[in-house]
Amino acid sequence: MTTDVQDLLTRQKRLADARRSWESHWQELAEFLLPGRADITGARTPGGKRTERQFDSVPMQAARGLAASLDGLLKPKTQRWFALRAVEDALNDDEAAKLWLREAEDRLFRALYDPKARFLQRSAEVDLDLVVFGTGVMFIGERHGVDGLLFQSLHLRDTFIAENAEGEIDTVFRRMRLTARQAAQKFGREAIGARTREALDRDEPDRIFEFLQAVLPRADRDPRRQDVRQMPFASIVVDIESEHVVGESGFREFPFVVPRWDTATDEVYGRSPGMLALPDVNTLNQMGKTILEAGHKVVNPPLLVPNDGIQANPRTFPGGITPFDAALLMQTGGRPPVMPLVTGGNIPLGREMQNDVREQIWAAFFRNVLQLPFAGPQMTATEILERKAEFMRVIGPTFGRLEADYTGPMVERAFRVLLRGGALPEPPPALRGAGVRFEYASPIARAQKQIDAAALGKTVQDLAPLAAQNPALLDNFDEDRVARDVAEANGLPQHWIRPAAAVAQLRAGRAAAAQAEAQARDAERLAESAAKLGRVPGLAAAVGLGGGEGRP
Repeated sequence: MTTDVQDLLTRQKRLADARRSWESHWQELAEFLLPGRADITGARTPGGKRTERQFDSVPMQAARGLAASLDGLLKPKTQRWFALRAVEDALNDDEAAKLWLREAEDRLFRALYDPKARFLQRSAEVDLDLVVFGTGVMFIGERHGVDGLLFQSLHLRDTFIAENAEGEIDTVFRRMRLTARQAAQKFGREAIGARTREALDRDEPDRIFEFLQAVLPRADRDPRRQDVRQMPFASIVVDIESEHVVGESGFREFPFVVPRWDTATDEVYGRSPGMLALPDVNTLNQMGKTILEAGHKVVNPPLLVPNDGIQANPRTFPGGITPFDAALLMQTGGRPPVMPLVTGGNIPLGREMQNDVREQIWAAFFRNVLQLPFAGPQMTATEILERKAEFMRVIGPTFGRLEADYTGPMVERAFRVLLRGGALPEPPPALRGAGVRFEYASPIARAQKQIDAAALGKTVQDLAPLAAQNPALLDNFDEDRVARDVAEANGLPQHWIRPAAAVAQLRAGRAAAAQAEAQARDAERLAESAAKLGRVPGLAAAVGLGGGEGRP
């Protein structure tokens, strides 16, 4: 690929211009829902206060609650949420292949949750971006010098994306801010641009420069060559101020995961629950401000004072003395000369309206669904099944998309990085050249399987009267398949279940043993019968069992 710096800078500028309207939208969302990211349209002082526009914390709590649920429902650390399988089902029963798949799965899980990989921290940041902005960006790479993973979340402010003809994100432009010293450490002094080197020569190592990283498909690569400049995806870093390429490498697969909560036609960036809740968030903040002012007036009301009877400004602090003309009491009929102004504000009504808006915000962030109880002392089995079905009907489609666009590509990329880095064991001969696939067993997927398992019980219950009259009806069910699927739905580890071939062998052995035992019992009964016949005089000879000669 011939690198043209001007072409890259021009394309990045076009992508930035095309999303300008998104940035003002994101800025408003960040100010109310995610203040830590409220620097999209302008620079903010590090450590500065960013909640000056907020009068209610419920929107932030709702966003964080849904982001936490994303982690718990898609990628919980406390349980194995993916399984490695061979593409060919027959290989999953091969003992050597099974052992390798299980070991590779264990190592991948440990690598993901290695503290140095920073998976938990970075994925939590992406979850928040998804909930608030509708788009998140994560980089999955390899830690230098070790066979481990490295996760990084990218700020939307500095990241620009583009789709291919199939609607998949395959291009990412990323702006980076580095000091001159950091750039020299990262790329080498000779690789950086002239102006960056000048800053080092003038003893300005902390001067900040902007760099642009472009990761995009290579159109003119030679697949026969394996060097970094011939990989399917190019990675080019440009020193923007010097308009100079400081590094070029590549990736064997797209190293970024760009999940989007929901997309509209002809829009590249996603839309989020935060966007749905934004009108109510603005209303709630205005309500909070109004109710706060009304509360101030009730607790510390404005005062009514006559303009000619008070001899000094009213002293409203505790113990304060306000002198007034005693003749004023005669004019007012004994009423105090200083009285609070009753504004007539209805704070209970305001609080009721405020709580209604809060509930709408919680609903936009799925709290009413995520907190739906699945079991209780007063619930029937049918009601529990209906609750789970309602949960899946509302949340299932969204989480299904996120599994396909977020956790799925992320795990597959991590697996390939570890496999190439030698962090996984050598595959057995049966798996060499064979493909592998991932199956996801997140709580969402498990809930769907539990619905299927519960449907089995209801079906058997409904068929019980008919089966009592005609037991052959049960022949319609594949008991082995049902047993495996129910065990999987209940979260039973798959390596606790015998392979189908082992089950068949066990049954064959059991049948052979039963047949041998039956034959032994038949032989024993035959021998007992022969012995009884031999004890009856003349009967044995009559039936041909006697050994002596017959009488004349």
